[in-house]
Amino acid sequence: MRLTRRATTTASVLFAAGALLVACSGSPDADAQQPTASEEPSAPTCESILRPSFVDELSELGWSAQERPFQIGEHEVAGGVQCVWGDLSSGTDLAQMYGWAPIDADQAAELQNYLEENGWVREDGEHYVYLTEDPNLIGYLEEGEYGITYQFADGWVALADTKSGLDLVTWRG
Repeated sequence: MRLTRRATTTASVLFAAGALLVACSGSPDADAQQPTASEEPSAPTCESILRPSFVDELSELGWSAQERPFQIGEHEVAGGVQCVWGDLSSGTDLAQMYGWAPIDADQAAELQNYLEENGWVREDGEHYVYLTEDPNLIGYLEEGEYGITYQFADGWVALADTKSGLDLVTWRG
């Protein structure tokens, strides 16, 4: 009799585990919706790194993006994108710049040191490190404003032509 109870208990546990597994899996094609380990994440583009509503606003202005590799000085950061948005057909110098790139801790530290050695001002935030152009060396900024700024985080770096512009960069890889 003991063997029968044990067999019944084991069958009940297996049935319950199977039912739980089916319930947690959602729709029958839930696996098809999940990326597999072999899939590469999509590469960032000028449109995908920014808020969609902001891309729409720029497009409505007749602006488009000139895309190039992400750079910090002469150092290219692989896998990233740097974009200059403007009315590229008119030849005006009115434009905005945004960028994003994946970065590991060693390269981030190296590039932060590079920027500081070249006169950029470091600001340590709670979750981010910001490096911005020295406002004393730039004539177009008013007091309290930030020019071109890099935002370093765990695994990525973003760029905008102003510190507040970094809020528009939403890509996180």
